[in-house]
Amino acid sequence: MILITGATGKVGREATRQLLEHGRDVRALSRAPGQAGLPEGVEMVAGSPADPTSLDEAFAGVSAALIVLSGDVAQEATNVAEAARKAGLGRIVLLSSAGVLHPVPHGIADEHRAAEEAVLGSGAAWTFLRPGPFHANTSWWARAIRENGSVRCWIGNNPGAPVDEYDIASSAVSALTQGGHEGRSYLLTGPQTLTSREQARILGDVLGRELEFSVAPVEEVVEVFAGITGDRAAAVTNVAALHSPRVPWAKPTTAVHDLTGRAPRPYRRWAVENAALFALAESAESALSEGSAV
Repeated sequence: MILITGATGKVGREATRQLLEHGRDVRALSRAPGQAGLPEGVEMVAGSPADPTSLDEAFAGVSAALIVLSGDVAQEATNVAEAARKAGLGRIVLLSSAGVLHPVPHGIADEHRAAEEAVLGSGAAWTFLRPGPFHANTSWWARAIRENGSVRCWIGNNPGAPVDEYDIASSAVSALTQGGHEGRSYLLTGPQTLTSREQARILGDVLGRELEFSVAPVEEVVEVFAGITGDRAAAVTNVAALHSPRVPWAKPTTAVHDLTGRAPRPYRRWAVENAALFALAESAESALSEGSAV
């Protein structure tokens, strides 16, 4: 039995689907099992990593776990590690963050370093997956693109190699089901170095529209993030890290290929498959039939 926390998120849901295809037994931990909408055959347990009392049942009889955290990442990881230790869990794959490798100190890095430290103390064999920005992060642009054909970027315009959620999930499945990944950390990226402007250009090409592109000033982004989290000091450090040209995911790595045996998906494929988010699915179908690539 393999446990997945965060099974209703982008990575967890896809990992669940792939594990079922591999014939694995999957248990999903969900705050609202009745609303999870996961495939038939998944065993549901009510709870979350934020609720330690729910974890004993979740970890009972489990041989491996994919841990996807949200909220108070460090505390949730501590709860999970304690439950794993009590259950004698054999293997943990933790969805961490490439931020732990960032030279600019910031809150996201601190939280995920603490999560990794907690997992190291669980007694289970561990694998850390450290993705950079997701392809799906550009779905933040959807409303502005639908309304006025513009992209207002919050993370600056420095080069990076964003990664597809499908590839993160596939990497997790490999780490859960294959040997040789224990005690290793993987910096997951996509196959291309792209600026945000270049991503917007690809997306516009797929949609058949010329998109206006601009980068929001740092001060504006800090205010937006602080409004969401209520923590202005953390917003300042996180925005500084995102806007830094020294991001760890600046260049493609071989990690996805090392884990899965295939090349990671390019951003254009994500744009084609998700064009409906931007209300221009016909343009996406046309781009897919053309098979163009960047």
